[in-house]
Amino acid sequence: MTAPLSFSGFVIRPGQPGARRSQLIDPRPGIIDAAIEDDFHHFRVTIHHDGATVRDIVTAAVRWPWTTCPSAGIHLAQRMTGVSLSELAEVDPPQAHCTHMHELTLLSASHAHDDAPVLYSTFVSDPVAGEPRRGEVWINGEEALVWLFEGSLIVSDGPMAGRDLRHYRHWESMVPPEQRRAAKVLRRMVQISDGRKFDHRQKITADQMPGSAAACYTFQPVRSSEAHLKMQERDFTNGPAPLAEQIAHVMDRVRH
Repeated sequence: MTAPLSFSGFVIRPGQPGARRSQLIDPRPGIIDAAIEDDFHHFRVTIHHDGATVRDIVTAAVRWPWTTCPSAGIHLAQRMTGVSLSELAEVDPPQAHCTHMHELTLLSASHAHDDAPVLYSTFVSDPVAGEPRRGEVWINGEEALVWLFEGSLIVSDGPMAGRDLRHYRHWESMVPPEQRRAAKVLRRMVQISDGRKFDHRQKITADQMPGSAAACYTFQPVRSSEAHLKMQERDFTNGPAPLAEQIAHVMDRVRH
């Protein structure tokens, strides 16, 4: 269970440079409205279901990095419609989809039968020489998970120390069940946070990005040469929170 959504917006460590992401999931009978926003992405996913099976998925791309990103939502809807809410993760490997819409869909499905909205807020600090970086996940304004890491290695004290976030699926079973949603959310944010030091003004296509072959829908060889960089980057260091307007709208509805 998560605490009720009861705040107007949430910025973790305001003023400290770092990547920030909000994922807002709003479940109601037969429908789940969800949205995700961070420095580089802003997508929406709406799942229509009958309590057990997905009947339709509608997606929207508001802000995205590559010209092929919006069509990934169409692909996701085609593949997920008619599938049990509990089996969506088994349909395709994540790399066949926009990883952000795909993971938002799976996270939303896991909250399908909740009776209140839930907000995941994530922060990953920018690198500072000689210091580990800090990754945090807060759920409805309450701290859920904090890991310190160097590169992709967790350096926090505890049983996860020394684990490589790039290989999370190999050791996910070691994470306490109540922390697994937050751990998946944080792992992805750590991965994309390095984008804050990338020059997004480059005129390149996805196939020119080293080490990214087949990493997601856009980087699949069938379309990577046609995917052009189209970045509209935002920095939420000094607020407002990502999805601030949508969070306020959902809160207003819940209050009334």
